[in-house]
Amino acid sequence: MSVKNSKKKEFSIYSGINSFDKGSYEREAQLLLELGVDVRKFKNEYNPLQLAEIRKGIADKVDVNKYLNPKLSWLDMEEMRLEMRQGIDMSSYREQGFDTQQVFQIRKGLVNKIDVSIYARKDYLAEQMREIRKGLAISPDFPIIFFMDPAFDYMQMREIRKGLEAQLDVSDYAYVDVPYMKMRVIRESAEDGLFFDKEKIHKYHYGILDQLHKAFKDNININKYIQSGYDAEQLEEICIGIKEALDLDKYISPDMRSDAIKEVRLGLEKGLPVSEYADSCFNWQQMHEMRLGLENQINISLYSNPLYWADQMREIRLGLEDGLDVNQYSSFMYTAKDMRRIRGQMLSGEFYEKSLVNEFTENAEDDGSKKANLLGQMLANKKSFLSVECGQMLGYMTLPPKARKSVYTPEIIMKFLEKCNIKSAIDQKTIENLLSHPGEKVLVATGIDAVDGTNGYYEYCFDRDNSFGFIENEDGSIDCSRLDAVNRVNVGSIVAVYHKATAGSDGSDIFGNVIPAKRGHEIPILRGEGFMVMNDRVTYVAKYKGILSYSESEINITKLTVMSEVKLTDKIVRVDGSLLVTGDVESGSEIHATGDVIISGHVTSSFITSGGNVIIKGGATCPVRGGIEAAGNVSAKYLERVSVKAQNVYANAIINCDIAAKEKVKIVGKDGVLYGGTLQTSFGLEAANVGSKGGAKTTINLGLSTEFQVDYRNLQKELLRKEEELNTLRAEKERLQEIGAVSSREQMQWKIKISAATSVKEHQIEDIKKKLRLMDVTIENSNNATAVITEQLFNGVTFIMSGVAHKIENYIKLEEPFMISVDTMEEIIL
Repeated sequence: MSVKNSKKKEFSIYSGINSFDKGSYEREAQLLLELGVDVRKFKNEYNPLQLAEIRKGIADKVDVNKYLNPKLSWLDMEEMRLEMRQGIDMSSYREQGFDTQQVFQIRKGLVNKIDVSIYARKDYLAEQMREIRKGLAISPDFPIIFFMDPAFDYMQMREIRKGLEAQLDVSDYAYVDVPYMKMRVIRESAEDGLFFDKEKIHKYHYGILDQLHKAFKDNININKYIQSGYDAEQLEEICIGIKEALDLDKYISPDMRSDAIKEVRLGLEKGLPVSEYADSCFNWQQMHEMRLGLENQINISLYSNPLYWADQMREIRLGLEDGLDVNQYSSFMYTAKDMRRIRGQMLSGEFYEKSLVNEFTENAEDDGSKKANLLGQMLANKKSFLSVECGQMLGYMTLPPKARKSVYTPEIIMKFLEKCNIKSAIDQKTIENLLSHPGEKVLVATGIDAVDGTNGYYEYCFDRDNSFGFIENEDGSIDCSRLDAVNRVNVGSIVAVYHKATAGSDGSDIFGNVIPAKRGHEIPILRGEGFMVMNDRVTYVAKYKGILSYSESEINITKLTVMSEVKLTDKIVRVDGSLLVTGDVESGSEIHATGDVIISGHVTSSFITSGGNVIIKGGATCPVRGGIEAAGNVSAKYLERVSVKAQNVYANAIINCDIAAKEKVKIVGKDGVLYGGTLQTSFGLEAANVGSKGGAKTTINLGLSTEFQVDYRNLQKELLRKEEELNTLRAEKERLQEIGAVSSREQMQWKIKISAATSVKEHQIEDIKKKLRLMDVTIENSNNATAVITEQLFNGVTFIMSGVAHKIENYIKLEEPFMISVDTMEEIIL
């Protein structure tokens, strides 16, 4: 290990396979060498997990030769190791043909002194064995008879077992023909006090029962909708609408799909005139396009026709949003692909481009007059007389140097320009100027420029640039006066006014070709919660008194409760929304809020839980008890002896605290200090001064927390186990396919059971992989975790990164920022 400006030290912290370590094979091999095992004889036949089981076996002092076979999976090795460690001989069960997962469940039963003969049957899958074992583990007299039938899949068994554990009457649903999802709904409903009779259980699909359960918990009556024939997915949307007090009944009907009802609901949530599209003649995709059009404040009547396909509607909508004249392609004869092509041409300008007017080659009619002959000669040599420039916006004429006014009369000039199809207005002064300057190029015609429209925009009635939080002065000191400042609104306060886009005015070139103006774009309606749009469709007002937050065209107003102080006599303060305490929070208090918690005073030995941010202007001290847990960030003037869990933590001083930040910790200000206690931050630390003159023990963990790593490893191990189980099921499925046609009812049931179990296992594996992918993103971000110290670093401070530790032995006065990061491959701190 090496640290800039410090001596090298070595730390060996590896104690087994770690999914974060790319060199896990080499490290397992090294650990085996330290145990006296010559790994060279393995010839790289074993993977790291197998090597780990060999190492664990040696450490457990069991005969590893019994499973020293690279063909055995690590799960097989683990099972055999645990059997020897626990002194249980499972060979007889293997000889009977039980697979590793089944043997595992039998051994677990033996360890817990359960009569495994009850479930040690080959017609039970390992998961079914587990459910019976869990029942018997509660009590030898546990009524497993209700779910012992192998015809139940393990999920049905689990629901019956859980019902029995909750002391419910399972006789209403403990039947093989009741799917496990329905069993779960019946059980969970009964646990919440809602009991379904046999008629409802038989009559309704589990989805309907599930919606009845959810409605019961939300104190909503949906019976009339069920009687009207709405299905479960439709009911789900209706329940959401009822909870949000939306008047859905006017606009929905049972013949609308749930997706269509969702479009109506989303429109009502945003205050849109949904009557323009809430019609069963439209499918949900068409409704979607019309809703998006209304959100973007365009005239949807131009495409709100059920004869349009949804993708045609989309092209018309996008054209309107771009300010195009959609009449050019909105005919039903155009497919969506044709519309897309024309729209693209209009956006690029190709659709409006016209070739220059054909040159006149015809001679003037021989009417016996000299004027007619002259006009014919001019038209025959038009290029000599007329030149067009600047994209047909300017027209110049040049008369012969010796042209006489008596020959080239204004009448002849005007007739020539008319024959050349010049449409621009030409006044008499221009003609006189041309005739007065023979042989010179004179501007005679000018086009009219198009004037583009202006885009729609919002006028916000609050200060978006208002600086909340810490303000760092030029000298590096910190001003906390704005720490508790927030945007407060009252009921009916105007928060924004929309100014609609303008159409602009078209122009034309000298030939009269229209140059379309670019219509201004309407922008989407404001997103967020806590406000509504008035009937004028442009004024946005607050629905209730609250705190307004703004981010990227999204306004959120949370209900605000204001208290002058919080005392022990207030008991537990629970707030649905945000809480503003203008004074102090006294010792022994407890606060729970779904939104932000803003405290203008000081907090002493109290518990605060927030679904948003926590801001403490006066700081917090918890010498006796107390802590802060926030879904968002925690900001305070200072924190002393406080336990904090949050996304990010900001303070001018953190003293003897236990901090756990999912992202970053920042000690603000040139005099900002962190000393004492422990700090865990996944993404990094910024501070001016770390540690104290007295050498206070300060431990800083940068990178992933131990808890996160354990969860990640357990999830990886669970994935490997599930994949092994899936392989076993697939092998059995292939064996059944090779047998061919089934010859008995039992074989058919077994085949169905294996197929169902395989499908369930595949879904479980995919769910685990999704969780791992999300965790991988956090891991990748944490790999760049860095501590940046700018002023002073004292002895007594220990940095731990990815298991690598470095203790500061001597005081360091920093002339330039001190940065600490880690190379996990080399196990060195940089």
